[in-house]
Amino acid sequence: MRKRTVQLTLTLIVFLLLSCKKEGNDLHVRETKFYASYNTNYYTKGESEFPSGNRVKIYCYNSGSELSLSFPLAGTPKLATAGSSGNLTPTESIILPKGLYDFYAISLNNNLSPEIDFDSGYSQTLENGKDYIWAKQAIINEGAAVSFSFSHRATGIEIKVNSGEGVEDLNITSVRITPPKPAATSIMNLQTGIIGFSSLKNPLTTIPLNNGKYFWIVLPAEMFAMDVEVTVNARIGGVNVTNKVYRATVPQQTFSGGILYSLNLSVSANTMSFIGSVIQDWTTQTIGDIILTEE
Repeated sequence: MRKRTVQLTLTLIVFLLLSCKKEGNDLHVRETKFYASYNTNYYTKGESEFPSGNRVKIYCYNSGSELSLSFPLAGTPKLATAGSSGNLTPTESIILPKGLYDFYAISLNNNLSPEIDFDSGYSQTLENGKDYIWAKQAIINEGAAVSFSFSHRATGIEIKVNSGEGVEDLNITSVRITPPKPAATSIMNLQTGIIGFSSLKNPLTTIPLNNGKYFWIVLPAEMFAMDVEVTVNARIGGVNVTNKVYRATVPQQTFSGGILYSLNLSVSANTMSFIGSVIQDWTTQTIGDIILTEE
């Protein structure tokens, strides 16, 4: 009897060891791996590589969840850092039981930690000057690789000023616009990536010079008339002028998220006129004719 009891005990120990080993393998298989790239619909030059060092905040929910009624799973959000080939390494592994999941990701498109928090699926009020990018992957099995394809969610404004007839030695000293003022509606819906519109206007704000063009990122706006102010030094009609200021108002319109609004302006003796648009890395929407009149 004692011999049989010992055999049964040994058999039970072996069974438990095998079970633990199997369970450990299952947990390892279910660790989720993440990858990032850019949505080529928004990068017209075909750029898709996600920069190494970019920081991303990752959220996980049960598949099909309405985020306003749900809570994120597996300890998310978790911060992840992009490495080579767009692989994303979270600060802690995301391990999930068997099931289907929806994943969301938000980034500032740089190496800073996104200081964005979501409550019931909605962010706090967002800011101008930040390149909010967003991605979603839905109906993902536990342990499957998640490939995020990021797209811009804010609005790009670009202004380029050229010399017109009779204008020489053009030197742009300042370009300012009245960007949208963050409003209670200037929040992101994590489920859709959409940032709500503002119709409020901030004071004139200087746009930084970027590769010969004045470019800035602003929040989406509707029913919005943007003021533009350009200050130049130039030789006009053979006469040197300094700090010549031109102003105008862009006709009231909607500035949508994910769109680059590019203005190409030409300086003449007393006016500055809109002459076309330039397509950059974002999808571009042309703004109608604009005349900037000398102050």
